[in-house]
Amino acid sequence: MKVSYIRVAVGLICLLLGVGAGCAQMQGRAVETYHSDYGATVQASSEALQNLEIPILKEVSDELKTEILARRPNGTPVTVKVTRIDQNFTQVSVATGAGVDRFLDKEVSNQIHGFIRRKLGTINVEK
Repeated sequence: MKVSYIRVAVGLICLLLGVGAGCAQMQGRAVETYHSDYGATVQASSEALQNLEIPILKEVSDELKTEILARRPNGTPVTVKVTRIDQNFTQVSVATGAGVDRFLDKEVSNQIHGFIRRKLGTINVEK
């Protein structure tokens, strides 16, 4: 009997964590995949922040992933993660705000994606 209670408890914990992670994903992050070269996508992401007057604080990059940390003039943090999927496709995740506040700032994340799309001249593959 104890084993079945443990299984149920572990199952519920996993379910709650999965739902919680999914809700955080919906609230704070706008993720899109572009049919674009990795380097061009990183450049377009940096230019999007500059165009929107969001100062870049730190950029960490390697051949597969770039993370750009920035802060809006009102103090709201912005994180842009550019990940190479393959030679022709790149995924960009934009999170604006922290915690629950990210729900309120999804419009800014979508605005950044809009600039990236215009800069790249490509249509995003998935949302």
